[in-house]
Amino acid sequence: MNYQEKEKEEVKKERKEEFPEEEVDKECPACKTINDLNAKFCQECGYKFFKEGSEKLKEPVPQIIQEKKEEKGEEKKEEVKEKKKSFFSQAQIESIRKSEEEMKKKEETTKIQAVETGEAQKQDTLSEVIYVTDYGNHCIQKFTTEGKFLTKWGREGEGSDGGEFNCPCEIAIDSHYNVYIVDNENFNIQKFTPKGVFLNKWGGEGSAEGEFSSPNDIAIDSQDNIYVTDTGNERIQKFTPEGKFITKWGNIRYIKITIDSQENIYVVDSPRIQKFNADGAFIIQWGGEGSANGEFSSIGGIAIDSQDSVYVADTGNNRIQKFTSEGAFIIQWGREGNGDGEFKNPDEIAIDSQDNVYVKDSHNYRIQKFTSEGELLTEWGRHGSNDGEFSDRYHIAAIDSQDNVYVTDNRNHRIQKFTSEGEFITKWGREGSGDGEFSSFIFGIAISKK
Repeated sequence: MNYQEKEKEEVKKERKEEFPEEEVDKECPACKTINDLNAKFCQECGYKFFKEGSEKLKEPVPQIIQEKKEEKGEEKKEEVKEKKKSFFSQAQIESIRKSEEEMKKKEETTKIQAVETGEAQKQDTLSEVIYVTDYGNHCIQKFTTEGKFLTKWGREGEGSDGGEFNCPCEIAIDSHYNVYIVDNENFNIQKFTPKGVFLNKWGGEGSAEGEFSSPNDIAIDSQDNIYVTDTGNERIQKFTPEGKFITKWGNIRYIKITIDSQENIYVVDSPRIQKFNADGAFIIQWGGEGSANGEFSSIGGIAIDSQDSVYVADTGNNRIQKFTSEGAFIIQWGREGNGDGEFKNPDEIAIDSQDNVYVKDSHNYRIQKFTSEGELLTEWGRHGSNDGEFSDRYHIAAIDSQDNVYVTDNRNHRIQKFTSEGEFITKWGREGSGDGEFSSFIFGIAISKK
């Protein structure tokens, strides 16, 4: 016996002399588990420990665990459960059962949360759908974000019945996922459920309140009020979600309209930007023809980031300009060329959730991505019909909740989807009038929850 073993034996002996009635050695004879000195039952199998000299149970303790190599772990667990039942009361057994069930539920919840965390972004994207206005086929088509065809509605007509279109162009979605279509040549706005069920329409050709002459763009504020650019009448008209006229204001040569977080309305009235409040009251304007900071030459597009900074595609000057919401110049970048950060007719601009800026570099047939300060991050695309290539008429159509970028590639009769880094994901569409097929002009696109 070595020194350590001898010391342990002496400690045991002293302990037994001081507490002669206490069981010192707590190794379970049934399953060989070492238990706490004060334990009354084996923590593994439930075997009851006895004081020296006391009577044992009248019924012998059954063999709990048989040390057989061929036994499986589950068989041992079942035998242990049976042993526990022989030593615990029914109330104790029920309490143990409930504890085990609660523990199992917690484990399942933890697993579900882990899966949800890992799949959250994927599920967010899968819960979104894409609506496309097929201008030439006079219909609306609906797809998943992976391009799977879901449904379509509409037919060519004079607009006397709901769902009849004559060159539907822009599209917008309200907070209840209702779909609003600008029916350009029928001079009206049509409203549908997410499944394409007709709800309402309003308009008609003319210049009176609620009438239109070449309606073009549409925007919706946080209260679901509808703003329509009445291009032929050089004005903006505002309506309730049911189409009731609210107000109008004008003398605007419209190109594009957008709304900031404070419900202010920005209108591209090239070569200037005009800003109005939600009631149409004029706030400020800036711009003018030229190439100096804050001046423009043929404005192609406008976008607003999360801080309400305003970005303008100054197409004729081959640059992007950034302003405060009050029109104060901040920064500009770009010049004519085909190198990094250079442009040939940049005429569209879009902002993602991180305030990165995507620019359609039109005549270079590519998209360039920048930080909000104009630092180039990446670029992709060239002229062609292969994956990641673009035709003569392409548009940055939309950006989804995961910052995937959707491009309408009109001459190739398709929609292409890319990651925020420009990696090709998928495409869908071809020329035709069937399900999932497009005419030569895919005009509007909008992303919505299902």
